[in-house]
Amino acid sequence: MDNSTTDIPYDVQKLHKEALRNGVLNSTQASSLLGGQSVKEIIVNNCYTPLSASVSEEAGLEENEAWETLEALISREFAAGREGCKVQLCGGVGVGKTTAVQQLIWEWATDSLLQHYALLLPVCQRTLCTNDQSLESLLLSTHAHLSAEALASALQRPQSLLLVVDGLDHFQDLLSESPPSDTLVSDPQQPAGGAVLLHSLLEGSLLPGASVLLTCREAVLLESLQCVHLLGFSKAQRRSFFQQFFNNEAEAEQVLCHCEKVVGVDELFRCPAFCWTLCCVCKERVPETLTELCCAVTHTLLQEHGVNVETSKQLLCGLGKLADHCYSQAHAHCSTAEVISCGLQPFLGSSVLSAFLRISRDDISSPNAILSFLSPVFQEFVLAVFFYIDQSALRVGQDEARILEGGPDMYQMFLAGLSDPAQRKLLEASIGQLSSGRLSEFHQWLISLVVEVLPGFEKEKHCCVFRLLHHARSPTLVRETVGACKWRAVSYAGLQVLDYAGLVYVARCLGEMEHLNLYRSELMDMQAQKLIPALHLAKSINLCQSRLSSGVIVHLARAMMDGRTTWLDLSSSVLSVDALKILCLSLTHSNLHTLCLRTCSLTPACGEVLGKMLSDSKLCVLDLGGNDLQNQGLNQLIGALGTSSCRLQDLSLDHCSLSGECIALLSSALSSSLSELKKLNLNRNQLAEDTLELLSQALQTSRCSLSTLQLFDCELTDSCCPSIAAILQSHNCCLTELDLSVNELDQPGALLICDALKSPRCPLEKLCMSNCGLTEQVFSALGSVLESGTSRLKELVIGIHPVRDAGAKHIWKALKHTHCKLQHLDLEMISLTDACMDELCEAVAASNSLTTLILKNNRLTDISVPRLVKLVQDHALIKELNLQYNNFSEDVFDLMDTCPNIQY
Repeated sequence: MDNSTTDIPYDVQKLHKEALRNGVLNSTQASSLLGGQSVKEIIVNNCYTPLSASVSEEAGLEENEAWETLEALISREFAAGREGCKVQLCGGVGVGKTTAVQQLIWEWATDSLLQHYALLLPVCQRTLCTNDQSLESLLLSTHAHLSAEALASALQRPQSLLLVVDGLDHFQDLLSESPPSDTLVSDPQQPAGGAVLLHSLLEGSLLPGASVLLTCREAVLLESLQCVHLLGFSKAQRRSFFQQFFNNEAEAEQVLCHCEKVVGVDELFRCPAFCWTLCCVCKERVPETLTELCCAVTHTLLQEHGVNVETSKQLLCGLGKLADHCYSQAHAHCSTAEVISCGLQPFLGSSVLSAFLRISRDDISSPNAILSFLSPVFQEFVLAVFFYIDQSALRVGQDEARILEGGPDMYQMFLAGLSDPAQRKLLEASIGQLSSGRLSEFHQWLISLVVEVLPGFEKEKHCCVFRLLHHARSPTLVRETVGACKWRAVSYAGLQVLDYAGLVYVARCLGEMEHLNLYRSELMDMQAQKLIPALHLAKSINLCQSRLSSGVIVHLARAMMDGRTTWLDLSSSVLSVDALKILCLSLTHSNLHTLCLRTCSLTPACGEVLGKMLSDSKLCVLDLGGNDLQNQGLNQLIGALGTSSCRLQDLSLDHCSLSGECIALLSSALSSSLSELKKLNLNRNQLAEDTLELLSQALQTSRCSLSTLQLFDCELTDSCCPSIAAILQSHNCCLTELDLSVNELDQPGALLICDALKSPRCPLEKLCMSNCGLTEQVFSALGSVLESGTSRLKELVIGIHPVRDAGAKHIWKALKHTHCKLQHLDLEMISLTDACMDELCEAVAASNSLTTLILKNNRLTDISVPRLVKLVQDHALIKELNLQYNNFSEDVFDLMDTCPNIQY
């Protein structure tokens, strides 16, 4: 024992500790519904479960590294050598503040904790609200066992004192209303009001060096006060509480897991009072929902007090009015007069009222009495019951905007739960049938909410609807509303646990989901596990730009196996080789048709994994663009293309660090009679010119069925053009789409291709040659192709060439020809001017096929706009005229706005 404690006589300390122990032993306070455990039972029987707390306001609802045990935090804050420490312990109703303080008092009184304090002095919060008195007289009235001389002596050594003020929940004004500094007192014998005494202690003018611990619901911002946020049970602490209650580890685990799954509301499970009530109910029957739990509690309490149906309804109606009154006044407590005004006067002398309400000050008959609901959750519940049994209650949708912006509160969720006959069964056994008119009103309101919200873009509003539908537990309602409306697939990244539960419930009721959008998710293992049913039922899943742990991939793979998913996009989500193995293994037992793995940081080592998957899956489309596969990775993958079990038809290898060396193997696979590949994207790879000859030979064989070849920015030159021309003129050529953009083909090579396009055997329907060094002569040759009568071209993209109006005139001329079949023409950035307007308008007007014309990034000015607007308005065939990034002023914007088919 240090020097500070020896200043207080041993017999005084011993007497005081004995008095504090007796105070705990004589305590009968129970703070939860269904009675709860008294403080005495918890502490004396060693049943106290440690709580979690944090000094960080940002600790949040999710358990994290900022959480620590309250005991460790208190020991640190009030450690020896930290005289004058002032701490406020903040937390909601039922979170365990009072029990924690009593445990602290017990441990000090039994020589277990904080023994460097000579005296621990609890301060009665009620005495602070009486007439002016001195701190010394206030303490003497609380601790009658101490003599005035002994207390006065102790107060002269404030650094050895710890004062504890518990229960300021209903006296928050004592803290929040700071008195003027000149009214603060410094003499323990000087009379003052409670607020002055309290602030004098906290500011250090009274008993400088004394330590203070006080509890309240909401934090008060005072510079002298360190705030400790009481968070309740962590997951491990909650498990310990359940195991202690049931005295059977297996049963406790089973009940806890079930309740966490079906009841939800994670913040409630952190509340010791709620856990006690839940455990009591679960001993008889495990509830399926939070609504069912509250109905069971109400039924039990009414049965235990022998209240008949008519009286029970009257009681619940009065409690509902009281809850409504507290809600409208934004107060957590009320007076006896307010209780009477709500029709509860017949119950003032009845024990059944104290089963629902806590009396915090004086006797209930006193005009100064302060009452509050034992549980804020139950306050919301009786408010919802009130809606269904009294026509004067609030309308369900009166604050709909707030509901949708902040998510449904407990009141709306209880309204939804009570609309389900199964959940309200026990309640109706106690108070009679709920109003059918009110049930219908809520049902219609929920239907209109679903139809209004789900076609919209706001994720929070979607989640609100999911939660309400989940609580209503009506599959028919889900099918009739969600199944019939245009549900917009917004991203559901970052949802809370309850939101995932609601989403999964809706998916299960529908039996399938068209699209599950989880774009930019940061899924944890537990979240992914809860989402498995929705993942299993979704036809398409978007997980682009998501952070996925290996555990999440395991759950995703599990959902893919024998699931409904045919389309999965994991683009820009980093995948390790091991994660890819897990995923690919499941795909061999899935219905997946399309897999997008763009920029997933795949390496050459992934090629073998992908190849094995392709050899034994139903996959038809695979996008591997933006991965550093290199030739090594592609070589391992290509082996699967020529096997009888591979069904791949569309392969994208865009920007995969490939070179011409891999073309030989790729050409061999394309020539195989077993290959079903129709589309091949080799964009932005450095393909050697001599190896393109091998690809040409493969495409000219009768066994190759490739219809789309993309070679954008592959460093090709005019020396490749003979090979390309040979493909187009081959009897066996199946190509209908060819992209050669951003390659230096120049005039000689391009003219060779133009000659090939005139061949009756050329099947090409779409040709892209933007930024290929084309000249006016090439544009002339292309015009001849379009007029030839043999060309099948429907789409032509030849922008980014400075051919000006002179080059474009050849295309305008071709458009007027009856043989021209062009539907889409892209002439971006070819330096068109207003001077071409006559030829342009005449050509477009004469065309009987053109629907889309792209003229972006040219030199057109305001003078051309009236003619272009009239052209589009007069010719319904034109669905899109793109004029973006020309030299237009704001003066013509309104005119272009009159034509919705013009983009500018």
